[in-house]
Amino acid sequence: MKRNIRAKLFFLFLIFFLTPIYNFASPPKTDLDDDVLKEIRDHYDSGQKANKFDRDLGIPKVPKARFFSIQPGGSYDFISDLDISGRGRSAAMTTTSQRSNFFFDIRSKDFKINEAFGVQLLFHSARKEFDKQSYSVPAPDTSSSSDSSSSSSSSSSSGQNDKNSVTADLGTNVKVDYNYIIPTFYWGNPDVDGFRMGVGFGLADIRMRGNVDFRDPGEMIGKLYGAMGDRNTFLNTLSFIQLSSGLVDLRSGDPLFNYLLLNLSQGNNLELMGAYLASQGTNFSTDILSLLVYTSLKDDYNPLELLALSALSRTSINAKDKQVFAYMIYVETPKFGFVKARLSWHGPLFKDSGYTIHMSTLELALMIPINF
Repeated sequence: MKRNIRAKLFFLFLIFFLTPIYNFASPPKTDLDDDVLKEIRDHYDSGQKANKFDRDLGIPKVPKARFFSIQPGGSYDFISDLDISGRGRSAAMTTTSQRSNFFFDIRSKDFKINEAFGVQLLFHSARKEFDKQSYSVPAPDTSSSSDSSSSSSSSSSSGQNDKNSVTADLGTNVKVDYNYIIPTFYWGNPDVDGFRMGVGFGLADIRMRGNVDFRDPGEMIGKLYGAMGDRNTFLNTLSFIQLSSGLVDLRSGDPLFNYLLLNLSQGNNLELMGAYLASQGTNFSTDILSLLVYTSLKDDYNPLELLALSALSRTSINAKDKQVFAYMIYVETPKFGFVKARLSWHGPLFKDSGYTIHMSTLELALMIPINF
């Protein structure tokens, strides 16, 4: 009881002691004359509902989205990589040269936490094409063939110097269509300077089509074994190898490709597969062993069938994944006229059928905001 009374007395004494100090430190309040009030009303438009920074700095408010914003644009890739690894195999792909891409964004209005921080929902849709896959092998050593063979067997484990290796383009190609839905946490006040930094994590729908070369000796043995049999055995072996890779999705992948692959040995499906892959821009295989095998079979297959065999000598990718993890980190500039710029690092990262798939892109984008 005594403690409570003492605490109350101490609290009253503290208020009584600090009140004159606050009054002394605060400047005396006086009414503004009519001229000053008129100048303030002329300078600030109360109908604009500017925020505190605007009122302090006297910066006019820029138009913002009331509901959402549509932002079509184009981007230039500085870095764009696709890594697929799993089941003891791996493949890394990139592009032969940096290229421009088109994208489509939809953004929600800003949900502000305070004057400088907030949350925004971003929908981002685009396509990437990866057409370069490199594979390094030890360069031949003219001084000692034994040293060359030993270095060949240990290059994958110990690592080989770039000066002692030969890198070749394998001619594979993968197209990726993706859609992001990402809540982003941003920092920056676009009403003041237009700059904004943000980071977000969300979900993505990914569709992948094409082929990769895992340089798997098991696949080579399977193809050679199939080539020793008759036509049906050969084609059924190729179908089995493709389906066993786990990268052909029979449920949500390309239905035409899946049907032809499942019935490759029936009728003229192999020829139809060649025509379909040619229409998709599929490249010929540059694998020496596959070319030797198919050259020996040229009397039994027409050109379109050989094209199909050449494409199927690699591991085909025909998959669609929904609601996988995706991320984006970005910096935006203010509008220059009707265009604004964004530098971003983004990509999906997920697992599928025993593989870890990671697409990462560093790009510079120009977009045209259309507010609603």
